[in-house]
Amino acid sequence: MPFTVTDKAAENLLTIVGERARDGQGVRLLARQGGCACSGSSFVMGFDVAQDQDAVIEVRGIRFILDPLAAEKLEGGSIDYVDDVMRKGFAIEAPNAGGGSCGCGGH
Repeated sequence: MPFTVTDKAAENLLTIVGERARDGQGVRLLARQGGCACSGSSFVMGFDVAQDQDAVIEVRGIRFILDPLAAEKLEGGSIDYVDDVMRKGFAIEAPNAGGGSCGCGGH
């Protein structure tokens, strides 16, 4: 499996997905490259239908749609749901998202 989904994340996603899944939509995971090598990738989630170049993966009963970059970056990663004093929402851990050092001086 390319990535895992925790119990808490699956429960929250299944609640949100609802009717959209019946319309052929899935949860789109889109990787966005940072401005320089040190910032790595971030991820955006939304609802969409698959395009020809996309990978469609079902994990824990949830249909995920990934563009080629997201599929590469999320390999071996995880999606969790965090609900604490600091934040509430989905947390995506992607070991291949990059982020290293560069000369931008923004550290």
